[in-house]
Amino acid sequence: MQDDDARQEEYARPDGIWLRGLWMLVLLVLFSLAEKVMWLVALLQFGWMLFAGRKNPHITGFGEKLGNWMAMTAQFQAGTSEEKPFPWTPWR
Repeated sequence: MQDDDARQEEYARPDGIWLRGLWMLVLLVLFSLAEKVMWLVALLQFGWMLFAGRKNPHITGFGEKLGNWMAMTAQFQAGTSEEKPFPWTPWR
C-alpha cells in the first residue's frame, strides 16, 4: 500500500505524470513497430515450417521474447505495471 501512495505522490507532481505520458507515447510508437516485426516473424516461421517441415528455434526464441516485450509494454500502457520494458529491463 505504501508503494501505491508513493506512486500517487509522483503522479501528483506535474513533471511525473508528463514524463510518464512521454514514455507512454514513445512505447506506443515502438509497440506499433513491434507489431509489424511480429507479422514478419510469423510469416518467416510459417515459411520455414512449410519448406523445412519443422520450426526454426531461432525464430521461435525471438518471437517469444518479442511477445513478452509486447505484453510488458501493454501492461505499462494500461497502468497495471510500473515496470517499463526493454531497454529499462532485461530482454527476456
